[in-house]
Amino acid sequence: MKTGYKATYDYFCRDHKFEIGQTYELSEKPIMCYYGFHYCVNPKDVLQHYPIKHDFRLLEIEDLSSITVNTFDKSATNKLRVVREIPKEEYYPLFGIVNNELKIIDEEDDYWATFKYDERNNLIRYDDSYGNWVEREYDQNNNQIYYKNSPYTFS
Repeated sequence: MKTGYKATYDYFCRDHKFEIGQTYELSEKPIMCYYGFHYCVNPKDVLQHYPIKHDFRLLEIEDLSSITVNTFDKSATNKLRVVREIPKEEYYPLFGIVNNELKIIDEEDDYWATFKYDERNNLIRYDDSYGNWVEREYDQNNNQIYYKNSPYTFS
């Protein structure tokens, strides 16, 4: 049995709803990106597949299958159990988010990016080392009401 992390938006992933404490099983062998329940062993890797939004939910899962397919950053299984939802206060430090801001640095390519979130997990500011930026504002229902961005450049 392996422990992993599954990202969802309001507990849904690919039209499948997940519930805490429930076990889910599929009859066929998992195929990466096409069939199966996908998760990451490293919690930070889920951000490659599910950006944080206001309805983002991070679930701790147990892979109960004897058939698991793996790539460099994610796995697919045909049987898992949802252990718990990880609260924002716990997953922010797992992702390296400090003061509602995530900084990604790629020293090899001399690249950096920052993502700033409001208290409801809405992305409100993005900046990168190429000079690109995006600003957003949201109303009380998490609807985007303002958007402005720089002309995009790539070095």
